Amino acid sequence: MKRLLLVLLTFGLCLGCEGQISEPPRVIDPPPPVCRAGRCVEDPGEILPAAASAYPRLSHRQYENTLQALFDLTEPPGLAASFQSDPRGSSNFDNAADVLQVTSNHWEDYQRGAETMAGRILSDPAVRAAAVRDTDGDVDAFVSQFGQRVFRRPLTAAEASTYRTLFDTGSERYPDEDVFTAGVAFVAEAMLQSPFFLYRPEAGPLQSANDDISVEHVVLDDWQLASRLSYFLWDSMPDDALFAAATAGSLREGDGLRTQASRMLDHPLAAAKILDFHRQLFEFELYGLVTRPDLAADIGAKMRREAERFVQDVAVDNDGGLRELLTSSHTFVDADLAAIYGLEGSFDSTFRRADLDPEERAGLLTMPGFLASHSGETAPILRGVFINLRVLCANLPEPPDFDPPVFEGVTRRERIDSVTGEGTCGASCHAGVINPVGFALENFDDNGHWRDEDSGLPVDAAAEYVFQIDDEPVHWDGPQEMGQAIVESSDAHECYVQNWLEFGFGRGLDSGDLELVRTIGEGSRTESWSVKEILVALVDSVTFRTRAPQRDVEEEAGE
Repeated sequence: MKRLLLVLLTFGLCLGCEGQISEPPRVIDPPPPVCRAGRCVEDPGEILPAAASAYPRLSHRQYENTLQALFDLTEPPGLAASFQSDPRGSSNFDNAADVLQVTSNHWEDYQRGAETMAGRILSDPAVRAAAVRDTDGDVDAFVSQFGQRVFRRPLTAAEASTYRTLFDTGSERYPDEDVFTAGVAFVAEAMLQSPFFLYRPEAGPLQSANDDISVEHVVLDDWQLASRLSYFLWDSMPDDALFAAATAGSLREGDGLRTQASRMLDHPLAAAKILDFHRQLFEFELYGLVTRPDLAADIGAKMRREAERFVQDVAVDNDGGLRELLTSSHTFVDADLAAIYGLEGSFDSTFRRADLDPEERAGLLTMPGFLASHSGETAPILRGVFINLRVLCANLPEPPDFDPPVFEGVTRRERIDSVTGEGTCGASCHAGVINPVGFALENFDDNGHWRDEDSGLPVDAAAEYVFQIDDEPVHWDGPQEMGQAIVESSDAHECYVQNWLEFGFGRGLDSGDLELVRTIGEGSRTESWSVKEILVALVDSVTFRTRAPQRDVEEEAGE
């Protein structure tokens, strides 16, 4: 049944197209609207502030990481594991601000979480010490420094007065504790339920269009920039150095943001963020679900671990970029994975670096995890759709309702061509866009082994593809040539930047983003920018420093 559903899903793309043999979809020049992976926006031709929420909510991951940093915990407290799950938005990622709302269940979750952390302040001297820091029993100093860290900005005089009063009633809440400890716990319990903790407010006065920015916009202040930067790179609150930069007012001036971003990218939290981006974009969790009767029982977990080790090595440890991620011919394997690759030598249960045949393997898209999680009779379509949508941001139609197809042919390629190739209903969608990408990987079987034959016939992995942005036909034969063509294309680099923008900002593509995506994508393509260089470029932009108001929402709020 599962395999049938996959067939139905993928072959629906065939019936979503009209006509017979035709060229794949093209971007019209001048473009408006520009469509990428099903999202279409008008192109203003300049970098502009993007429409974004003035009050993005912390994701559950950000909530956990923030509590860990706030109380100097060795690991996240795990409170969000019992929270109501957040829905996914329309992007490839789980942190879309437009769906991260606070429901009545969430309020109960946050209340319970705040009470739990207050309890830890009472019972754990280390947690309590992290909350009070070096305030030496000075109540006003505690309220000020703890409030600034929780709200990620200085408290107003009114807020400080309110929490000072609340501190004095702490003994009523916790009568069995000493006055100071009770006050600390009660203030913490209240602050951790505040919207100023649970949200990242980016409200501000509306600036008129000027010589630098041709639309009305909001300019983020130093505290808002510090918070945006820390969650962009770390999914956590600012550290002391970033708070100090905000206090000094240096983030809005000169290279302040770039300097902080470069520093922060060397932190383990940035490495975790980079890994999480690739985990979600390439769906590593599907690798972990792979099971095969002829392979080790835990082969899926090993496939996922291989991909994660590879990303860590390329993008974090060695400052690589998209080119290396999609063309490198090395990986990390144990004995079970080495057998899939056909590697000679002595391997055991430990993972170690191994060099692969560069004529066969080219980065993430030729790893067993990707191949095995996109396998079966429709593997070329599953693989082709994924790469078109996630790696190239091609604009594919939604699959409609349809009847199951009837395959004909000996090899898998022949059977796919019989229902989606030239002269069939799927010629315009499949033959020119999906199939060329999927067929380039036909040298791999369902387990990710290399093969030269399919059903006794030579594998045909040659195809021609036309990139949407470059609008030039490219011929390739096999995975290595396809990987090289992809990393030479504007499509792949702009798509990669777009995905980073959507993941980092927690929102979809906006018209004001297009020129920024083009500019950074070109740097990635022509100068082989690393992942870290791409992130610094995104940070050091008008888009990062500003936002355009969401009129329907903010006019109601009175901004």
